[in-house]
Amino acid sequence: MAQLKEILEKEKERISLEQCSVIHLFREGTFYRAYDWSAWLSVKYFKELKITHRLLKGGEDVAFVGFPVTSIERYTPEGASVKTLENNNVDIVLQTSVFPPEAEVQALQNDFGNWKRNQPLTEASKKKAEEEKSRAERNAHPRLTDIMLDILSYPIEQHSPMECMFFLSETKQQISEIL
Repeated sequence: MAQLKEILEKEKERISLEQCSVIHLFREGTFYRAYDWSAWLSVKYFKELKITHRLLKGGEDVAFVGFPVTSIERYTPEGASVKTLENNNVDIVLQTSVFPPEAEVQALQNDFGNWKRNQPLTEASKKKAEEEKSRAERNAHPRLTDIMLDILSYPIEQHSPMECMFFLSETKQQISEIL
């Protein structure tokens, strides 16, 4: 089985209508999986399939669908050709006539992008996204943490009221720069 990174790179290689009409199916155990563009084509031209949309490490996301290997004939659209590749992977080549006559690659890419953005994330991915957002927010303002530590460690009992007011003024300025 190909690595997910390699699969996603392959899915991004869509610069002609002929490339846009290929559904890459990757065999994973007793199932075929179609990722991103191929998943979009599968949902658009196959029977109803369950879409899974997950976040990956690094914030990238992936949408995929799957069906049993034994059901390939049932999920192959009429007029499409099936090519068995290495590692028992399969390419289903749709006729370019499935696209509207005026279809352009850019318009298809826009349709795919809109479709993917509108797929709900799995619950685990939603939780992961919230955790990453929270972590990013905490890391976005490390100076704020430093300022809070400065405040906690400032020995007010050892300074005059004027020095304390000066310290407070500086601290207020630092915080306003962050916010």
